[in-house]
Amino acid sequence: MNPPLSVFIICQDEERIIGSCLKQAAKVADEIIIVDSGSTDATLEIVSQYTDKIFHQQWLGYGRQKNFALSKCRNEWVMSLDADEVLPDELITEIQHLDMSAPAYRIARKLYLGDKFIRWGGYFPDYQLRLFKKSLGRISDAMVHESVKLAASVECKKLTTPLDHFAYRDLQEMQNAFREFAKLSDRKPNILRALLNFTYTFINKFFLRLGLLHGYLGFQLALNHAKYSYLKYTGRGLSHASHEAPTRQQQ
Repeated sequence: MNPPLSVFIICQDEERIIGSCLKQAAKVADEIIIVDSGSTDATLEIVSQYTDKIFHQQWLGYGRQKNFALSKCRNEWVMSLDADEVLPDELITEIQHLDMSAPAYRIARKLYLGDKFIRWGGYFPDYQLRLFKKSLGRISDAMVHESVKLAASVECKKLTTPLDHFAYRDLQEMQNAFREFAKLSDRKPNILRALLNFTYTFINKFFLRLGLLHGYLGFQLALNHAKYSYLKYTGRGLSHASHEAPTRQQQ
């Protein structure tokens, strides 16, 4: 039998997917930790059906918010999930039968735009370190694009089955989220770097990573990411980045 597992999730206004997220997480977790930063929709009503360990924390940025959630976990083994991610049954079975021979595991993600799986353009397999021993890791303090940091000597393995990431309903929602992420960027404004990043990101995603196999949708996705790469280096919205929570949870 595997050791007890704590799943921790940060959220705000995530009623669309969080019910599916928690329904599946409850199949593998001994404890579910929720840290909410001010939901005004049905999020809290939904999560209360799955756990009573619900904490409110004013938005600190993605990294610090997740570290706050991590600090509430009582078990040594923990799993970080975003509120728009769902563990398929095959992945749950794989986790339940792990020999836990490594102290940390990376999990691939399948990105969905609406109900369409985005395979090409560099979006898959998108491995993320999500399952690890609490005593050996913490989350970086980055405002956005945070990641789990382990000691250099810690071995990390990969799981076979990906989780499902229902990030955006449509391209407009993705574009709106990218604008918010750009506001959280700590990059120094640099117009030349912005232009170079725009060009490289589009070429990389559409041509080198075969986003073109998605046709016009692949073109739009590459363009959205190129715009985001540009905005990160134009200093947009940095003055209030540390005070406002984004409208969507990060990828």
